[in-house]
Amino acid sequence: MGLHWIYDMDKITSLLTEHGRSAEPAFFEPPSCPYYEYESGAQSPYGDELLPVLQYMTTGPGGEHGGTMDGEGFAKFLAQYYAAYKGRLNKSSRAMMEAVLQAGRGWPECGDPRDTQANNFVKVVPLVARYAGRPGLAAAVDAAVRSQQNSDEAVELAMAAALILERVVLGHTVLSAVQWAAAGAPGSGQTLGRSVLGAVADVLTQHTAGTPLRELLYAPGSASRAGRWGPSCANPGALQGALLGALQTWDAARLNGTAAGAALGAGADAAEAGARAEAADGAGPGAFALGVRANIVLGGDNASRGVLLGALLAAAEGTASVPPAWRGATRQLGAAEALVQQLLDSRDAQGARG
Repeated sequence: MGLHWIYDMDKITSLLTEHGRSAEPAFFEPPSCPYYEYESGAQSPYGDELLPVLQYMTTGPGGEHGGTMDGEGFAKFLAQYYAAYKGRLNKSSRAMMEAVLQAGRGWPECGDPRDTQANNFVKVVPLVARYAGRPGLAAAVDAAVRSQQNSDEAVELAMAAALILERVVLGHTVLSAVQWAAAGAPGSGQTLGRSVLGAVADVLTQHTAGTPLRELLYAPGSASRAGRWGPSCANPGALQGALLGALQTWDAARLNGTAAGAALGAGADAAEAGARAEAADGAGPGAFALGVRANIVLGGDNASRGVLLGALLAAAEGTASVPPAWRGATRQLGAAEALVQQLLDSRDAQGARG
């Protein structure tokens, strides 16, 4: 969050150097996002947008029905959450809130029919935690996404992210999960549109070619001009950036931390420093920490990319991959973990009854 929405990699490098933080870009002090001012350790607006999904299925109405997700109830819950939120609301968040609370629209008409940005796929993480390997994931993704972004494209992009993450949660590698999705997610019962399949296939093409992620987010030779995928929250580039970042970090982390940063184009110096920070923590150069650090240095909308990239790498490596220092710096972590445990208990109870 501390280096969110800075669309200039040189500016990020300068800030890290100026504050002696080149070895650790995570939890950067002072928080320097140009679009909002949050306290260090708080969630980004995207993290705060994921939270009501988790709340709805635990302490909210969905918690009264086995930790489930439904569109009608969630749309009302989400609108009330946004109305009480003291942070930054983006366009689709504000639009759905006003559609429900002022215009009286219900689900799915309350969702913005034109918006397809990364707000869609950040919602899938708790949905996958609840539904992975069980019936209901597709319906839950549709319900949650259309509450805010009511378009087939927005749902399909989120569905691709959910199916890939589910595959990793169930024990497949990130690479095999992306390959499976690019092949149409056979056996999932879901149909992904041609444009979404093409976007996922392009991730595999760039992965095979070894194209640094930086060269896709930014124009050749530039640290700030948008490239073919772009560094913003616009899809499919945001989804592609998260997927390729996870793939490249996972590959490179099997070798060493320096290679991880170089593969993403984040810079060898930053990667080496990150590896040293991991060693100091006693955690080893795990893919999760290396990937999150490299993603931060790439700038732009690193927060939305980081939600999916981090979820994929944590699912692959396990929760022990999160550095202890990061856990200690995260505000409200204990409350969030309690909700996650409640969600998993609902999942277990539902499985025992089924």
